[in-house]
Amino acid sequence: MTSIEIPSDAPFVLVDDRCGTFGPLTDLRASFELRAGLGTIAERIEAAVGRRATAVCVDPTIADVVRDDGRSVTLPEGTQDALVVHGRLLTAASARVPRGEIHTTSDGMLVAGWLPRDLLQKIWENPSLLRSLRGTRTVEARFASTPWDLTTSIATTLEEDITLFAPETRRALRPDEGQSFGAHPVAIHPSATIGPFAVIDASKGPVIIGSNVVVRPFAVLVGPCAVLDGSSVAERSLIKASTVIGPHCRAGGEIGGTIFQGYSNKSHDGHLGDSFVGEWVNIGAGTDNSNLLNTYGEVIVRLEPDGGLVRTGRQFWGSILGDHVKLAIGTRLMTGTTLGTGAMIASSKSPPTLVSRFAWVTDATDGAKHFRIDKFLETARAMMLRRGKAPSPAVEARLRELFARTTGAL
Repeated sequence: MTSIEIPSDAPFVLVDDRCGTFGPLTDLRASFELRAGLGTIAERIEAAVGRRATAVCVDPTIADVVRDDGRSVTLPEGTQDALVVHGRLLTAASARVPRGEIHTTSDGMLVAGWLPRDLLQKIWENPSLLRSLRGTRTVEARFASTPWDLTTSIATTLEEDITLFAPETRRALRPDEGQSFGAHPVAIHPSATIGPFAVIDASKGPVIIGSNVVVRPFAVLVGPCAVLDGSSVAERSLIKASTVIGPHCRAGGEIGGTIFQGYSNKSHDGHLGDSFVGEWVNIGAGTDNSNLLNTYGEVIVRLEPDGGLVRTGRQFWGSILGDHVKLAIGTRLMTGTTLGTGAMIASSKSPPTLVSRFAWVTDATDGAKHFRIDKFLETARAMMLRRGKAPSPAVEARLRELFARTTGAL
């Protein structure tokens, strides 16, 4: 980590340029709130800078939701200059820039830099200007533009996060908890519980287990991977490499190359590979997804009902499950499937590879129907209450707006 000091009294701003392509995953959050490793993109940048952002610039449609998370979404009063960081920056250490400097990529994309108020005001009104700045220094940086950029970066981000989030206390696996092998770090929070006969394979990457995590007997964790605070891993589960189970999740069966944003359940047997799972998702027992075409070709996806095809550039890609998606037992998802926010699948045959927001897909329906929004919100509240949570008024308003746009009521 560089020793550059960031003045504690200087404004520090994150900007979501809204140029990423994340489909339903950014319906209820800014792109910098997507999980990238032990933290979200924003949390990783803030850890590198050493403090929480003073303000964030986001799409007005989610401003109230982001504000509910305790963030300011307005330009700080009296700002003369501010440290401005690109909100999709994955190389978090690149956010530390000496005062007076502006770091950009070779094609003019802002990485991070100190910008005067007049330029910051223009960017606040038109964030796409981040793509055409004149820097004082050219640097290399990685950005997340798609969900698969995040999942395929897990090995790198977790290695960085071991230092970035350096917990005060860690412990190794105890003899009565099973066995571990490999040269990479195994970092277990003291409050975590690991059942007997668990196996931790750190031969190809670190394994991080957060606070109050429960790993049941005979589970296998293969690094690089992380199971974050308050989550649990069921008996005989296989958590394969390049997986991050976000906080307060239930994980079971076979999971690999996948990020769980948080507060989602896949408690039972079944396969989930190379995917991104939003929050408040419930995956029924025996659900499987495909992450490889039978032609072994590049996976091409659709992320929006009114959008075109998107080339992933990858041979392996599974599914995107938006927030509040529900999958019945035995659901089968084809390669490159995108399920919109609030979709419910209870069908004996595979759903389409793009299912719109709030769709209700069953054997009994002729094509996709839609939830009644009041019934949907009632179900969402019931699920969240099980974790002691409730949707905020801003989240409910945003869900109603998304529903109205999806069903044509707007």
